[in-house]
Amino acid sequence: MSQATISIVSVGKLATRASPYQRILVPTDGSELSTFAVDQAIALAAATGAAIVFVTVNEPFHLFTTSTEMIEASREEYERRQETHADRILEQAGTAASEAGVAFITVRRWSDDPFREIIRVAEERCCELIAMASHGRRGLSAMMLGSVTNKVLAHSTLPVLVLRKLVNVSKAPVYLAEELSGDSGRRID
Repeated sequence: MSQATISIVSVGKLATRASPYQRILVPTDGSELSTFAVDQAIALAAATGAAIVFVTVNEPFHLFTTSTEMIEASREEYERRQETHADRILEQAGTAASEAGVAFITVRRWSDDPFREIIRVAEERCCELIAMASHGRRGLSAMMLGSVTNKVLAHSTLPVLVLRKLVNVSKAPVYLAEELSGDSGRRID
């Protein structure tokens, strides 16, 4: 049985020492959860002086599909809408990074296998870390729906930071709940 060491370090602590991460890849699809991960990655990059590579991966048009977006549109219409949507997502992420003073680039790709494209872009852009969101699904729903994050974790040779949004602050440990609700000026170290 293999053992893994998991280190939990606050962003504040990372900011006090040289970070091993100079470039962080952040995949985004514009969803609420993905936007949360973008914001968290920007905070990490701002604290450590890292740059970010934002990437979106669109699914190519298929003639035979169950996707209503593809059924209702011609190839050209579908691709134009997807490009516009991807550009909007990347623009929003870039604006947030600029406001935080974080250097960034954006990459838009097409692929049937988003996880492979995410890993490929991370390698091409010399990233040392991939930071991405996860719903935290378990059991049958995880198996049936699959997960781009799980596939990146399984296939990437780079470290992957999985960001999950804390849904119910009241169930968090007291010190963390206070920090998240803004009731405390303490820093978690």
